[in-house]
Amino acid sequence: MPNFIRNYIAGGTYFFTLVTSKRTRFFEDKRCIEAFLSSLYTVQSYHHFNLIAYCILPDHIHLLITLAEADHNFSSRIKEIKRKTTTSIRKIMEKPNIDVWQGRFWEHTIKDQDDFQHSFDYIHYNPIKHCYSDTFDWEWSSYWSYYSKDEHASPVIDPKDFHEGRYSYGE
Repeated sequence: MPNFIRNYIAGGTYFFTLVTSKRTRFFEDKRCIEAFLSSLYTVQSYHHFNLIAYCILPDHIHLLITLAEADHNFSSRIKEIKRKTTTSIRKIMEKPNIDVWQGRFWEHTIKDQDDFQHSFDYIHYNPIKHCYSDTFDWEWSSYWSYYSKDEHASPVIDPKDFHEGRYSYGE
């Protein structure tokens, strides 16, 4: 197994991908989505971070967060979010030993404003990329918290910006 080196930067902004165990589609169930969001917001309430963007797809989740200025420990937050979500999903599914997540998570440190914008757009484009939607009208995304339902007010996101090989998103 490779040794992963995490890039811990106080006050850093990070893009995360969390993938379910064996790509199980837990998040087709609204109760599981709500369990994840509840876990996310609970952890955020005591391990403060700014949730900038998210997208919940059936078998993986993308997050874009910024840590507090003096804080660098994103791993504890992701670990706690995954733990709380696992506990809830096991209860929902009535399967106390079910594996919910892959053992690791993917992380990318945002380097500059272009990197930030690209990651932000990728998160919101993801349901279209995976053919879950043909528009940005995906219920389990932060897209509409930024843009109105007026299609003219929404930004144009070019799918060519996300060609495989150019960027990696841990999917």
